[in-house]
Amino acid sequence: MTIRMTTPLRTARAQTIIDALDAAVTPGVFEQYSGGQPDPDVSVDSIPAHAVSTAYTTGQYVTAGLHYYRAENDGTSAGTAPTWPTNGGTVTDNDITWQDMGEIPVLLGTLTLSQPCGTVVTTPVSAGVTSVALEFSAWTEDSSADANGTATWGRFRDGDGNNVLDVSVGLEGSGAAFTINTTEIISGGPIRIKENTTPALTEPGA
Repeated sequence: MTIRMTTPLRTARAQTIIDALDAAVTPGVFEQYSGGQPDPDVSVDSIPAHAVSTAYTTGQYVTAGLHYYRAENDGTSAGTAPTWPTNGGTVTDNDITWQDMGEIPVLLGTLTLSQPCGTVVTTPVSAGVTSVALEFSAWTEDSSADANGTATWGRFRDGDGNNVLDVSVGLEGSGAAFTINTTEIISGGPIRIKENTTPALTEPGA
């Protein structure tokens, strides 16, 4: 059964996101990343390499090769590293199960939001159906990207660096939660907003 939320509920949720992004004294930011999208609220700023004969707790991340992995339970790794999957599967490491999370996230660039960051806009679409979107005010573009890569997801943080929202990113028509004009980022090059467009997040559940 499809979940359909009322317009007031979707409007309140969009406003909650705005309030969270505007919570700090300084404006929030939108960071673009390549690699696999992490779990909500989990830091990917520094992920340690997997170590043998080491205790890990549920939810910890480690890197191995070009991918990163999540511990599905508490345990201690074996004396030798396992053969790591790179297809989204799992692997047993002594008494730990590791979940492949995809390629290691790399920060490609950061765009800065306005403050206040935006407004909630409701638009009637058809009888009984209303679109609810968070339409952002102007963003400050990144004049020099941090790294080369293909943007696959993004993280909104408030001005104090607290995580607010992670979204998949992709080209228009890709089905991603947040669409951008190009996913191919070049180190040192600009990351721009598509001309004559306004960044927006559309609330699902209409």
